[in-house]
Amino acid sequence: MNTKNRNIILPILMTILIVTGMVAAADIFDNKEIIFPEIAAIAAGGLVAPKLAWNTDKKRILFFITVCAVLGVGIVRYVPGPVWMQMVSAYLLSQLICLCSGTTFAPMISAMVLPVMLQTETVIYIICAVLFTTLILFFRFLLEQTGATPAVLYTRGRLPGSSDFLHALIRTGLSAAVIFPALTLNAKFAVAPPLLVAFTEFSNPASGARKKPVKSVVLIGVSALIGASFRYVLSMSLFALPLCITAALTILAVLLLMERLSMFIPPAGAVSILAMLIPEQAVLWFPVQITIGAFIVMTMAILFFKKECPENC
Repeated sequence: MNTKNRNIILPILMTILIVTGMVAAADIFDNKEIIFPEIAAIAAGGLVAPKLAWNTDKKRILFFITVCAVLGVGIVRYVPGPVWMQMVSAYLLSQLICLCSGTTFAPMISAMVLPVMLQTETVIYIICAVLFTTLILFFRFLLEQTGATPAVLYTRGRLPGSSDFLHALIRTGLSAAVIFPALTLNAKFAVAPPLLVAFTEFSNPASGARKKPVKSVVLIGVSALIGASFRYVLSMSLFALPLCITAALTILAVLLLMERLSMFIPPAGAVSILAMLIPEQAVLWFPVQITIGAFIVMTMAILFFKKECPENC
């Protein structure tokens, strides 16, 4: 086995192990709140991608995932109002934190918005988000020590200016215009948290994914289709495989697809594992909603954000 193959196979195996363990724990304890789909995104961007997908470092990844997970559960518990308003508030607050973090680590947005969308109130979500993120960072450390992955080179981003906050407000307003009808029409996965992360990243004209908009939307949609179809066929209809096995095969297929296309879009990994978390009756329509949502956020990003934004979120 040559060095290049070894350097990609090991991170993929590590990602499969983490995702399988997370979903298996959810099955064992009969608690879907253990599943944090953004773990697949963080693993894809932090382990499998040729270089770290964000300008950040390990301690900031863990810190901001923890802070945003706590705030997300806190919004559900203590902020009154309808779910759509809570989601919009969580999206705005998480953007502001990302802007001021000195990083481009957009997955922290999903860490806050997901518990709001699912109305998660327990500390279990927080514990599992922190635990599995820590596991990814530990594997990242091992890869760096063995030379399989380059060490993280973090440069703190500049302080946000008025235009940065204006962009965040515009994104929030556009998202609210989609979140409200999506939830009203019972199509909430069209505004799934990984898509809000994607919207934040796509709104930067320098984004690599935005330079190939059709390919990016198709990758996200196909990833959702893989997750939904694998779950339907392998765990719901023709077979009765444990959900953790289905999740393992799903993330393997999505990572191989990313490798084949030479496109590592972390939200694509997240939506594929989100398919393991949703109610069974939503599985068939899930990839349709995700694809429509991906198309909408990409279109809004291209139409409303033409000037290159700063290094931060």
